[in-house]
Amino acid sequence: VEYLVIGGGGGGAGGHGTAHGGGGGGAGGYRTNASGQTSGGGASAEAVFNVTPGASYTVVVGAGGTSGAVRNIGGTGGNSQFASITALGGGGGGSYYIGPTTGGSGGGAGASSNLITGANGTTSQGFKGGNTPTVDFTTNGAGGGGSGGVGENGVDAGPMAAGGAGTSSTITGTSVTRAAGGSGGLGNTSSAGA
Repeated sequence: VEYLVIGGGGGGAGGHGTAHGGGGGGAGGYRTNASGQTSGGGASAEAVFNVTPGASYTVVVGAGGTSGAVRNIGGTGGNSQFASITALGGGGGGSYYIGPTTGGSGGGAGASSNLITGANGTTSQGFKGGNTPTVDFTTNGAGGGGSGGVGENGVDAGPMAAGGAGTSSTITGTSVTRAAGGSGGLGNTSSAGA
């Protein structure tokens, strides 16, 4: 059978006041064996999965991570599972001086006056979150990592940092892009990964 298993997206972080945005949540891990398609992190499709008629297989759908309160990081998303195939939940976005967490795709860094690095994604599931640069009191949080690309870095007094790109699949017969990272916050807002 062909499968597409996606973990729950990570929660976006709470910012600090109105000036320092939280990091966006990372997308849930993305794993597929559909022929000719791509798994997360730029990996190739996984191996053929054979099922046994009449056998039972575990199916778990991971929940999205909780959003962070003011100056709190976002929660990690829940893992999703089909049989022995597990896609990790996305990492939570980082807040003011508090780093983001790893996951299927990593959370984006929150705004600060120091360089904070986005969290790593998991090999063959997703990409890392964006960084916040060494700029005195960067105002915007970085985007969370997506299954198809790294989250954008946060910038000082500039546009919102986009989350990393998702990945397109035609496993249902129609092309749909899933598992994108959440955008970084402006001020005290941010968004969750998908």
